[in-house]
Amino acid sequence: MQIKITYPKPQKKKSHRGLVIEIGRNLFLLAAVLCAAINIWAGGKAWSVIVIWALYMAWSLLVHPDMIEYNRISQFTKAIVQSCIMLVLIDVFITSGWAANVVSIICFGSLIAVCLLLYTDFERQRHNLLPIILFSILSLIVTAVLVIISKGKVSWQVLVTFVLSFAVLAVCVKTMGWNIKSELKKMFHTI
Repeated sequence: MQIKITYPKPQKKKSHRGLVIEIGRNLFLLAAVLCAAINIWAGGKAWSVIVIWALYMAWSLLVHPDMIEYNRISQFTKAIVQSCIMLVLIDVFITSGWAANVVSIICFGSLIAVCLLLYTDFERQRHNLLPIILFSILSLIVTAVLVIISKGKVSWQVLVTFVLSFAVLAVCVKTMGWNIKSELKKMFHTI
């Protein structure tokens, strides 16, 4: 005698949060497509690029944040980098001439804020040095590009950002010591 035990297959239930995120993603994509279509239809400046970037920022920062690097330093640096990209897009597509000064001021202010976030709670935040290192390297690259573009006329904000980002990079590398190689291996483990 064979007994067949048949259990009903469990139904895959989508969680309420997953359903809301899926609906939100579709609405965000629809809004992005509509903005681009309206901008193409109406003509003029490419304001839809800025709106699409703002939608991406809202999605990646608020609706669907990172699952792995979800700590205050990583999220703060991510928000600052995305905001600086937004300012550069506004400078390129709407009005021009002011983004270099504003982005450099935001970068050196953010470097100070990130260092305060790190060193006010160093024991818990010492594993979050890599986002600070990457942010300071990015700040160094941005300021170097601004120095090259400015052709000799460099504003004080750019110089302060350059010096501060180099100092933050040196302090973070010194703080990490020999662990920087292992942290880089952890970060780029898929390569």
